[in-house]
Amino acid sequence: MELLFNGPSLRSFAFSFQMTPRSQTESDAVKSIIRTFKSNMAPQVTAEGSGSLFLKTPNVFELTYKQGNQPHSFLHQFKQCFLENVSVNYTGAGTYATYGDGTPVSIIMNLQFKEIEPIYDIDYENEGALADGNVAFNQSTGVGY
Repeated sequence: MELLFNGPSLRSFAFSFQMTPRSQTESDAVKSIIRTFKSNMAPQVTAEGSGSLFLKTPNVFELTYKQGNQPHSFLHQFKQCFLENVSVNYTGAGTYATYGDGTPVSIIMNLQFKEIEPIYDIDYENEGALADGNVAFNQSTGVGY
């Protein structure tokens, strides 16, 4: 069994969103969404008084599937993630077409997230742990991680 186990791994998640702006307001919102994801995945640069530049880690994301205002009662949960890649297809309808202002008619944005820490067996136990040490299934935690 030890030969089969290579160690814990970090999970990756891909999401794809098709956006079709129908007005200038929606076009501006789409631009803002794409720019926000791209800027939050980039390393942060800080300047010191001596003119030196230091890099800080990119922002982390806390993803949650929602069912109304609550976490989804069945789907899996995420640990903190970082955004590994953003790709944007500006020909989402299969051909290049734009409105008069240059906004593409259809855009597909793909996001690739990776969790910061691996999933361990104790993560499942902590989700539904009771005071007496037993584990109970909790409907609000769904299937766990």
